[in-house]
Amino acid sequence: MTRSLNERGGSGDAAGAVGAIATAAVLEPVAILTGAQLRRRRRRRELAANTGWYALLTLFAAITVFPFLWMMLTSLKGSTDPIASVPPQLLPGHPTLANYQRVLDSLPILKFFQNSIVVSIAVTGLNVLVSAMAAYPLAKMRFRGREAIFYLLLATLIVPTQLTYIPSFILAVNVFHYYDTLPAVILPGLASAFNIFLMRQAFRGVPNDLIDAARVDGAGEWRIWWQILLPIVRPSLAAVAIFTFVTSWNDFLWPSLMLHDRTQMTLPVGLAALQGFFSSDFRSIAAGVTMTVIPILLFFIVVQRYFVRGLAGAVKG
Repeated sequence: MTRSLNERGGSGDAAGAVGAIATAAVLEPVAILTGAQLRRRRRRRELAANTGWYALLTLFAAITVFPFLWMMLTSLKGSTDPIASVPPQLLPGHPTLANYQRVLDSLPILKFFQNSIVVSIAVTGLNVLVSAMAAYPLAKMRFRGREAIFYLLLATLIVPTQLTYIPSFILAVNVFHYYDTLPAVILPGLASAFNIFLMRQAFRGVPNDLIDAARVDGAGEWRIWWQILLPIVRPSLAAVAIFTFVTSWNDFLWPSLMLHDRTQMTLPVGLAALQGFFSSDFRSIAAGVTMTVIPILLFFIVVQRYFVRGLAGAVKG
């Protein structure tokens, strides 16, 4: 009898196991189907969110690009194309380059371009060099007052640049005597607190063990800075160079105070004369402004990936 009960119990367990397997086999497709549905719903939500963000970014891009597009199209309009009309006419009916030719005939645009290129390259090279030299001790060297100097340097960022123009003008005229020359707009841009901050953050991201190993091998501070740190932080150097070049190219207020000789004017200052030459010809003014914006816009489009990479590295550091 005991054996019979054991056999019945064994058969009951086997039946229970078979039932469990059958139940799992029935429920498994349902679980798989539920997982697939969840994944589809998640994809739909992500697609809806991405579509919303792309639509918002496209709207912002259109608002940003429209003034430049309108200016460029206005510069191509002929004398019979209205600038303001109802309904507005965005596309020129008879595109022409006569406005550009009129600007080139009236002003020494090529000389303005040459001066802007010289000033921008000189300011960029000197600013990157001095900022990197100033950032290295603030990031990797230990000395008393290092943090105080750094925070005082950052505090200068809250001072409006326009407040420094009066003492800078007095120094330029009475002390350095470089008024109405290109050095008057090059030398004040030797360094900037913002660029020093970016380079300091980039240098802080370099491991100290690497610098200690170089010192053990007998390398001095200048060699460590030049041969070890600068090659490592090249993306940040590129970002600082691009930022400085664009800022120097577009600078108008200080060069307009310093440069009055037409042979020394940079492009933004020289093209300001368009308002006097073509006060009633907005098409020519638009052509001159387009000639100023297009070169730096193309430059930034080409090098923007280096700019973003350098800023990301500096912020991470």
